[in-house]
Amino acid sequence: MKPERNSLRILGMAQSKAKMFEYSVPEVDHINLPVDPAILFSLTIGLIGDVSTQINGGSADNNLNKTENRAALKFGAHFFYAYLQAKLETNLDSYLILLGAASFYLADMPGSSAVLLKSLETLEIEPGASGMEVFLAWLLEGDFTNLPTIPTNLFRDYILNISELLSHYFNQGTSKEDLLASLNNIHTFSYQNGTPRELLLCDIACAVARKRLDNSTWLALPRYSNIGLELWYSIIKKQTFIRELWPAQHLLGEHGIFRGASAVIQMPTSAGKTKATELIIRSAFLAERTRLAVIVAPYRALCHEISDHLKFAFSGESVGIDEFTDVIQADFELKVNSEQKQVFVVTPEKLSYVLRHEPTMANKVGIVIYDEGHHFDNGARGVTYELLVSSLKKLVPKVCQVILISAVIRNAEAIGVWLNGEHNKVVSGQNLVPTDRTVAFVSWQDYLGRLQFVNPLDPTEEQYFVPRILESQSLMCKPREKTGYVFPNKENGRDIALNLGLKLCKNGCVAVFCGTKRTASWFCEKVTDVYSRQLTIPSPATYSDPSEIEKLFVLHKQNLGDDASCTLSVKHGVFAHHGNIPRGLRLAVEYALQQGLIRFVACTSTLAQGVNLPIKYLIVSGAYQGHERIKVRDFHNLIGRAGRSGKHTEGSILFADPQIYDQRNSSDNKLWREAKLLLNPDNSEPCGSSLFDIFLPLHSDNDMYTIVKDPLDLAKLYIQQPGELISLPDQIAQQHFDKAFTKEGVANQIQHKLEIIYSIESYLMAHLEQDDKETAEKDVAKMAEDTLAFHLANPKQKQDLVELFLILTRNLVERIPSSGKRKAFSRTLKGVSDCLKIEKWVDENIVSLRNSKNIESLMISLWPILSEQIKNRNFQKATSLQTMLILANSWLKGKTYRQLLQILEDAGVKIGSGSRPRNPTIDHVIDICDSAFAFDGTLIIAAIWETIALQEDPANSAFLDELALLQKQLKYGLSTATAVSCYELGFSDRIIAQELNEIISDNELNKQSLKRQIRKKLVLVQNKIAAYPKYYSTVLEQLISARA
Repeated sequence: MKPERNSLRILGMAQSKAKMFEYSVPEVDHINLPVDPAILFSLTIGLIGDVSTQINGGSADNNLNKTENRAALKFGAHFFYAYLQAKLETNLDSYLILLGAASFYLADMPGSSAVLLKSLETLEIEPGASGMEVFLAWLLEGDFTNLPTIPTNLFRDYILNISELLSHYFNQGTSKEDLLASLNNIHTFSYQNGTPRELLLCDIACAVARKRLDNSTWLALPRYSNIGLELWYSIIKKQTFIRELWPAQHLLGEHGIFRGASAVIQMPTSAGKTKATELIIRSAFLAERTRLAVIVAPYRALCHEISDHLKFAFSGESVGIDEFTDVIQADFELKVNSEQKQVFVVTPEKLSYVLRHEPTMANKVGIVIYDEGHHFDNGARGVTYELLVSSLKKLVPKVCQVILISAVIRNAEAIGVWLNGEHNKVVSGQNLVPTDRTVAFVSWQDYLGRLQFVNPLDPTEEQYFVPRILESQSLMCKPREKTGYVFPNKENGRDIALNLGLKLCKNGCVAVFCGTKRTASWFCEKVTDVYSRQLTIPSPATYSDPSEIEKLFVLHKQNLGDDASCTLSVKHGVFAHHGNIPRGLRLAVEYALQQGLIRFVACTSTLAQGVNLPIKYLIVSGAYQGHERIKVRDFHNLIGRAGRSGKHTEGSILFADPQIYDQRNSSDNKLWREAKLLLNPDNSEPCGSSLFDIFLPLHSDNDMYTIVKDPLDLAKLYIQQPGELISLPDQIAQQHFDKAFTKEGVANQIQHKLEIIYSIESYLMAHLEQDDKETAEKDVAKMAEDTLAFHLANPKQKQDLVELFLILTRNLVERIPSSGKRKAFSRTLKGVSDCLKIEKWVDENIVSLRNSKNIESLMISLWPILSEQIKNRNFQKATSLQTMLILANSWLKGKTYRQLLQILEDAGVKIGSGSRPRNPTIDHVIDICDSAFAFDGTLIIAAIWETIALQEDPANSAFLDELALLQKQLKYGLSTATAVSCYELGFSDRIIAQELNEIISDNELNKQSLKRQIRKKLVLVQNKIAAYPKYYSTVLEQLISARA
């Protein structure tokens, strides 16, 4: 049996009716159903019955059957769920939930099955039923610690026998054969003695039980890992360990990943990637293949999430989880011993630094996992990432297992061959999306707007619509406003996105995707404005935890001030999530979203950076990030956050701008073409290399014109005539002003190319061992050939890439002939010219640096080199560098962002030059502090530290310690070592870290000493933390429960 076109049409009617309830369309406005969807019951019940029979008979294992059966079961699950949500026959609710949950589970969607089953508050069954319904519900629930309560009947003894055996199996991993025999017995008995309903439910129950058995970790992990059950036993017995594998984890097992195979893995978001990472590491540790695993993640937030999961998973075991800070200094311990296994979680930049300090560490690494590993073409950071991987390929043992995981990576084969050679495996789980996703476009051509749902992969194929969900409302005008104020404006996609989000947040978490930080801030401003005008839609705060809202408001106010737009919006339950939201606030907001304490977030692509949030509705307000459309692969990484498995049965992607859909037939509707492009994952861009950016032509500000510059000429100019390179943007702007080339635009592009050159130089300094010119050039050519760029390049690009490496090598050998000095300079992560400038400056200023009496005077001494080397645009555009020094010292004293903004305002500082410089905003302050000071500034101090350490002068020892502390203080904007330790222990908010410092009193504590002091003053610390968002209480609980 297979659903045909007419069946799909009738399913769409049921789904449309269900959506009308979900979207709160008044029942009087519901569309009339021309056909009763109940006619699909015979088909859908037949489908689940047929598949259950196949599973029980052992004939459902081949790939063709799996694919067809999964499609049939999903159709049935969608129908049962839609019929339930459409409230067509409420007396059938219990049976619909059971059938829907069973269909989802057998279709390899256990998360959706669990969500649906949670709605079964009481099991309402017909009088005289055999108890088979109770048995099926118990099997689907999956908690086998208690046996089901079965009424006395023909099936009772059979059911209880199976229940006891299943419970014993999931507790001890034994009695499998007895269990299978008992399933065969009840199956035979039901065919001989059962009613048609009992026979159906027995078939389904037996199929679910068999699938539970096949999925069980007792059975699967020993088989997939070739490790005996006796070694897995204590792990599987842990209360926190998974009892079953999900489909994507089975796929890894089938490809030998748990036996040590290296691979590129495509795993959909929410498919169990973090748990799969844990299983890969556990398998390697149990098999004694290694005692050290390294996980590389491109974002600090993702490192933090991975580290938190692994600390919880490995609690009570002899496994250390070390999340390295991203401060470029030697603040790490590399103890790998026979007593404890280690997992290091680290960003690419920090790992590059670690390996340049301790290259022998790589010899001990037995697993490297690159999470979100498609970021090799992510600008200058992508170059660092790619060169790190290139170096690790040579440094780690040949038997090291290397895994790259990404949700979307189109050219996995090519990346895999570069990463692991010809023996690489590609594991594609793209079809194993664990939760359904629906896609809809706003259409608003009449008085009321509607949502048109479409095929998620082909938006030209309409499925069903939900009418009358958008209506403009006249709101109160403010003084001096002469025209009426209407919300939402039907011509404004952002207005509609906000309106939809406010209406839908009662059903679950809403995220509005914004292309820029400024747009996200606009939503915060707008929501405050419309509620001040007496908007009648209940605010998201109505559906949020009031205590958590208040605590988040307090922390926002303390950091940003009570007049910041994203502070004011908190009162209404709307939160901003983007790069200019301080880390402590982002962590608190993410946790509150994960726990269902808040419901609405306006976010940029930071949401796609690996952080898992239970989003039910993702509303797309626009697909552009500045002037560029979001990449297809990034869009799919983003929409993968909608419909979190285990939280929702589906996620909805809603395009808010009505022009996209309503003008889809217009020949010049670029937005519609781009929407179709974005929704098809086959259009995902291949993973490339940012090294290629150096070959790109210069482009005009409007992208209409280009100027080709030979990358080798650019490198020669950088080496031979740096002054000419500085004046080049002005020359190009003057020559081509009529083609929209501006000095700033060209300068930014040349700076990006220079940053690539700096990264290559740093890499060469770290790995150039030979001083003999001929041997050195052979080694360098091989370094170029080991890059991903070379692997993907055409013949001309390969030739140019090798020549670029050689040009840069000749320059660095000439300017830094000492290999020892090159090694030291490589640890600065800077290029040759900057290293030599810093060395010269240090030689001239070392005495005044050492004589600095305090941090403030030290910053004054450092300011000339810091202000010259910091490249942050807002910093460079500030009209007073002297005020920037005051700002830096105030940052170091722990002043809040709002207080820092006041300093700029009082000094009359503007951002930018010319006739219209801008007044500074809180966003400018955050960017300058978190980027100019905390990133650029700390890298410069790291370079100064390495330069002074190279002198090997004992008189510098104490000063180097002071400099290392200053580097961390500048990183976090904190005034004491204890506050820094608080921040790094997980209290990653500047306000909270400083308040804890006040309780502890001692200003000079490292992290271990601080842990002891927190335990001593636990009540005071708990009382202080209780006033702040719940995330920080969780941090404290984990800290005091961990081993000292």
